[in-house]
Amino acid sequence: MIRPWFYDKFTCIADRCTDNCCMGWEIDIDPTAMERFSNVPGEFGDRLRGAVREQDGQHSFALAAGDRCALLREDGLCELILHCGEGILCDICALHPRFFNNSGEVREGGLGLCCEEVCRLLFSDKEPFRLVRDDEDNVAMMSDDEFTAAFRQERERLFALLQDRRLGIPDRLGRCAEYGWLIQQQIEGGETAQLPEKWQSITAPEEISRLLDALSGMESINSEWTEVLGQLKERQEQLTKALPSYLEYAGEWRYEHIAVYGIFRHYTGSLEDSAAYARVMLACCSALTVMLMDCMKWLDSGDITEWDIILDLKLYSKQVEYSQENIDAFLEEYY
Repeated sequence: MIRPWFYDKFTCIADRCTDNCCMGWEIDIDPTAMERFSNVPGEFGDRLRGAVREQDGQHSFALAAGDRCALLREDGLCELILHCGEGILCDICALHPRFFNNSGEVREGGLGLCCEEVCRLLFSDKEPFRLVRDDEDNVAMMSDDEFTAAFRQERERLFALLQDRRLGIPDRLGRCAEYGWLIQQQIEGGETAQLPEKWQSITAPEEISRLLDALSGMESINSEWTEVLGQLKERQEQLTKALPSYLEYAGEWRYEHIAVYGIFRHYTGSLEDSAAYARVMLACCSALTVMLMDCMKWLDSGDITEWDIILDLKLYSKQVEYSQENIDAFLEEYY
């Protein structure tokens, strides 16, 4: 399985985590797990099935006060595990925060940035982000068709553009976005995409306005995100002017990592939907949004810590990456 260099280092930090994966969002239940739930006997089985909601054929756990899963106890333990063991869990609960994609015959796996421990691991090395491949992956890649082989080459070039530290991160994001646009034109019958020598600024006022407007049109996950987004829109001009000074103060490599990781997670989807440019923009705009959030904290306090950046990245990821509706809205805006 192709995976980030830190994938195998991840372990849930449990009670040392300041967050809880069973709060703040709906948890969908896959059909196989729902079948297991239907066979749980006794009083707890009745209560388990009573904690499940169905809408349009999709089952999910009901949310109690504070958007807590109905089976989450006050002490943070899961009643389902306590009564039935971990083997009964639905896929999301069992695998979170892991995600998996397929590129040709190759399985790819990653860890979601909604998890603070994953964010910490992502930021644990300043060196360029890298992927790990097993021998089985190398063998499987030999069966790539022409389209999948081209995808791999394009993704490697996108990584290289974002990791070209001769340029500042705003230019790298802009150049990466321009290359994504050229790939899109190629997909639609245009010339073969070449690495761009000229590109538009992704931090231009009109581009940031478009991004913040797109985010504002999405369903908000909580009041914290609504408040942060409102402040970003209100202070857009101030933040845009302050970005160069902020990046000089805080450094750029974390935002490079965010963008590269976004390409790894999301660009594979272009194999199915051909939305190359929109998926590149999703990765670049993820880094830019977190950058703006961090810049605002820096302006307000005069300082920024890695923990501050982790909290902002985690909030953003929950809002965008963990809502398929919001992902779809972003892709529609930039397709």
